[in-house]
Amino acid sequence: MGECAKDRGAACGIRRRSVGAAAAYSAATCGLGLALAARCATAGLLPAAVGALALAAWCAILGVVDLRNLRLPDLLTIPGAAAILAAAGAAGHGAAALWGAGLLTAAYLCMHLLRPAAMGAGDAKLAAGLGAATALGGGDAWLAAATGALLLTAMCGIAVSGRTRNAAWPHGPSMCIASLAALLAAG
Repeated sequence: MGECAKDRGAACGIRRRSVGAAAAYSAATCGLGLALAARCATAGLLPAAVGALALAAWCAILGVVDLRNLRLPDLLTIPGAAAILAAAGAAGHGAAALWGAGLLTAAYLCMHLLRPAAMGAGDAKLAAGLGAATALGGGDAWLAAATGALLLTAMCGIAVSGRTRNAAWPHGPSMCIASLAALLAAG
């Protein structure tokens, strides 16, 4: 296990960068959430607009926690995923949400089991909620979110590694941004 994973980022400079990164991340998440909610509201989908705002708020909180602590606590990931699945079921889209959650969680769980230092268990739990949410936008949105998250994390990791040796970058914020962006693009 790398030094960054052992001490949750202190040796990597994550805590020093986290305030600026968290502010930029929160602004991006809130902007995407507001744009998604506005799109839903103008289409006359008021419950979806409220859901988009709730999803963006959940993502903002999770991303900031992950940026600051390099972990996604069960207290935030599991109830959020349950709420998304319950809302999808109540709206008559439970099957799509379950498939999306199951497939993305399975993929992330496999990555975590193969290389725990590279992919945390929190990411696998977050995948349940985001997989369910993006599946509601359709297969293209789900796939765009899944691949977009990996690309965003890779780009952030490359950018951070140029400044700090042994740098670590959490994957949760990329998962959230990619999911909101994919849902917004899905229209």
